[in-house]
Amino acid sequence: MDLELQLSLYSQQQLLVNPRRIRLLEQIQNHGSISQGAKAAGISYKSAWDAIKAMNDLFEQPVITSEAGGKGGGGAQLTPYGTRLIKVYGLLNQIERMAVDALQDEHTSLDSLLSVVARFSLQTSARNQLFAHVTQLKPVDLSHTVELQLKDGSRLYADITERSCARLNLAVNKEVLALIKAPWVTLSAPSDSPAPGKNQLLGAISEIVLGDELDEYLVQLDLGETLCALLTKEQSQQRTFAIGDRVQANFAPSHVILATLE
Repeated sequence: MDLELQLSLYSQQQLLVNPRRIRLLEQIQNHGSISQGAKAAGISYKSAWDAIKAMNDLFEQPVITSEAGGKGGGGAQLTPYGTRLIKVYGLLNQIERMAVDALQDEHTSLDSLLSVVARFSLQTSARNQLFAHVTQLKPVDLSHTVELQLKDGSRLYADITERSCARLNLAVNKEVLALIKAPWVTLSAPSDSPAPGKNQLLGAISEIVLGDELDEYLVQLDLGETLCALLTKEQSQQRTFAIGDRVQANFAPSHVILATLE
């Protein structure tokens, strides 16, 4: 289904901006003239003047400044506030587009904005992305060991600096996105006694891609996510893994990068 977005902003039930007004502002910015901008936007000169007056009156700051016509002709330009308005409107459109995409994608978790943004907008070089909630913060000298809980109850640990912890405003129950680069993940046979404070996630190998120097292993974790491990030929030869084998994915807490939206 192709859904059309028509984002409008109101103040006290009075229209502030909609796609038509944003288009007018963009064309005035391009042409430096209300009359030419209105013509390019497909709006009558009177309608353009009415829209500009309404926006200038309703917003805290004017969005357009203009000069009366004379021998050299008049002109108009966006104020810094008007320029920011166009940019903010574009960002709101992106967020709204992501929300509509999430509505039509049954695999997207709607529990938080972070999960929606990560699926439709966030691009990182880290192949592995796991959503988790902070369960404990343990100060260690100038760093913190952050204990996380994944959706199946499994524990994950991240070591980050004290300043990073403060910058991310980490607190118990806060949702985070844990990023782990594929070369940081190693594979081993499942352990009967997981080591406390170590990252050890169980799953089964679902795919193997052999390269000249590196081999890529995709592990379907018990919690439902897929984890990618990039092993050297020497690491691969130490243990012969096959598709379907149960394995344990291991990575150090210092190799976990945390991301939040707040």
